[in-house]
Amino acid sequence: HWQRSYRSLEAYLQSVQPNRLQWQAITRGIAGIETDIRLDVVGTEQSLTKLVLKTQHGLHCEALLARPENARTQPPLVLCLHGIGGTPEMILGNADTAPPSYHAVGRALLDAGFTVLAPRLINNFQERAQINRMALLAGSSVWGLELQILAKLLDLVCSTFGFDEERIAVWGHSMGGAYTLYLMPQLPRIRTGIISAWFNARPQKMVVEDDRYTCFLPSEEEHAFLPGLLTAFSDQDLVSLILPRPLLIQSGKKDNIAWPAFVAKEFESAAHHYRQLQLQDRLQWLLHPGSHEIDVDSGVQFLKKWL
Repeated sequence: HWQRSYRSLEAYLQSVQPNRLQWQAITRGIAGIETDIRLDVVGTEQSLTKLVLKTQHGLHCEALLARPENARTQPPLVLCLHGIGGTPEMILGNADTAPPSYHAVGRALLDAGFTVLAPRLINNFQERAQINRMALLAGSSVWGLELQILAKLLDLVCSTFGFDEERIAVWGHSMGGAYTLYLMPQLPRIRTGIISAWFNARPQKMVVEDDRYTCFLPSEEEHAFLPGLLTAFSDQDLVSLILPRPLLIQSGKKDNIAWPAFVAKEFESAAHHYRQLQLQDRLQWLLHPGSHEIDVDSGVQFLKKWL
C-alpha cells in the first residue's frame, strides 16, 4: 500500500497522498453534521473562557480556553487532549487522576506563554462503546466523529479569537495521544505535536496477549477497535503522514500499556522516514522513568523550540 519516495520532501508528500486519503476515509466523520455549527461562549472568568460547540443535530462539545495573563501578543495555541477518565479540568491542574497523570500540564503551558484549548472528550468505555455503535450505523466511528468535531472546534476557535494558524500544536495523553496521532495526518495546519502514553507496536497492542503489557483484545475497550486500522496503518505509518512536522513521543518505563522494546522498534521505523529526508532532529522519543503519565518539562521545552 505504501510507495514512499525520498527523492525530496515534495516527492515524499506526493507519494504518501493516496495513503493520507485512505486514512481520511477510515476516520471519516458523519455526513451533514457540520452544517449550521456554532461556537457559543457560555462563561468567562478572568483568563478562562468556557465554550460549547453545537450542531443542529443536537451534538455538542464543551471546551475550556485558557490564556496566559498579561500576554502582549497573541500566544501560540496548544490543543490539549485528555484520556479515558480525564477531563479538561485535570489538564488545567484543578484535579488529577490517582496516581497523577497530567501534572497540571495546562498550567505549565500557560506559565510558558501558551494558550490552552482543552475540549471535553467522551471519557469512559461505556459511553464510547454506545456512541461508536450508533456512529457505525452512519458509516463512521466514535473516533471519526470526535476527530470531525475537534477539527471544526479548532477552525471556529481560531477564527473567533484570531489565533495564528502557523502556531498551533496538539498534545494528547493516552486516548488523547491517539487523537493526536490520528488528527495530525488530517490537519497540516497543526505545526507540531506531542503523543504521551499511546505510541505502540499497534498489531501487538490490539490483538496479541502478553504478560509484559496490556492488550486491547480481552479488555472492555470496544471503542479501541477502529474499523480498517490495521489494513495499512501501524503507528509508525501514521507518523510518516505527520512528517515533516516535529513530533515528540513520550513513554514511561513503568507504564504497562506497552513493552519498551516493542516501542523502540516501532519508533525506529518511524525515525527512518525522517532520517531519509535529513529531518531526524524533528522526531524524538522520550522513555522517562515514570508510568502512565505526561512528562511536562520535556514537552514544554519541545513546544518552545518548535512553536
